[in-house]
Amino acid sequence: MTGKELFKIMEQGKMPPRIPFIPSIYEHAARVINKKPSEVAVNEDLIVESQLASYEIYRHDLISVGLDIYNIECEALGARVFFPNNDEIPFIKGVLLKNKKDLDKLDLPDPEKDGRMPVFLNAAQRINSHVGKEVIVNGTVVGPFTLAILLRGFEVFIMDLITDYDFARKLMLFAKEVGLKYAKAFIKKGMGLSINESWISPPLISPDLYRKYIYPVEKEMVTGIKKMGLNNVAIISGGDTTELALYLAKTGSSLLMADYNTNQQHYKKICSEKDIFLRASIETRLVESGTEVELKEAVYKVINTCGDYPRFIFGCGVVSYNTSVDRVLLLKKIVEEFTHLREKSNSMR
Repeated sequence: MTGKELFKIMEQGKMPPRIPFIPSIYEHAARVINKKPSEVAVNEDLIVESQLASYEIYRHDLISVGLDIYNIECEALGARVFFPNNDEIPFIKGVLLKNKKDLDKLDLPDPEKDGRMPVFLNAAQRINSHVGKEVIVNGTVVGPFTLAILLRGFEVFIMDLITDYDFARKLMLFAKEVGLKYAKAFIKKGMGLSINESWISPPLISPDLYRKYIYPVEKEMVTGIKKMGLNNVAIISGGDTTELALYLAKTGSSLLMADYNTNQQHYKKICSEKDIFLRASIETRLVESGTEVELKEAVYKVINTCGDYPRFIFGCGVVSYNTSVDRVLLLKKIVEEFTHLREKSNSMR
């Protein structure tokens, strides 16, 4: 059964015949085709090749197209990206908005022309043309708070929120518009979409700070994307976001990400109340280097907690470049084994 077929069943609130398997494959896709992350990050053909090769091996149930996902919008706005000639992913040094007045000098980027936005747009469209009948293909955009942090710097922007909220909100609204414009380009090409908001996780910020200042802008962004005709859009954040879970659901996100260190039982309750998908994950470190016993224990814990929820998806964080193909295949095998045990147990009741 294909990923799309599974999601159709789950959208009806029915238990799927198997648990969807969705690891996040970004820089790891470069490892799959024996290329460096920087080689793939700038080459549309290699992005397509690496993602399709990964899908052919893992047959995961959703593809998110990206590599150095937190650089793309910043680069399109004028930031300089460094491309290491080693196993590291590309990175940005410094910030664009050293002064508040610099914000007025920024124009919304054109996703069809600026930076590597068109590279990933076209790559996603090509990947979708190959496998889109079987599996959802998502583009990735950066959330408004995280993009504001990347443009301004974490400590400086937190002080902006506290001492000059008018500017901070102005910057987040600008970041939201950047994301909406990029999202619209993906949607026009037939893609799904995820919003990546890695900087919202406590203890980086407090739950009160999230609810008061960040949640309203995220909700505006999700609402804006849904007005473009895309009903399913997810806000993705790792870390222990347990205290944010209810408000993440209230944004209108169609999926909540419950990382390994969250209260996954609490997340299941909220997702059940809101009728949305739950992607519960194990720790990525275990996928790279944990023992088989550790992997099995982690997988069992997640499935034992969440496996009775019809909209449950098994995931892990971003699979590292250094993780071997055999390790991801082992993880999938373990998930499949526990899926069979779950089905056997249900049939005996």
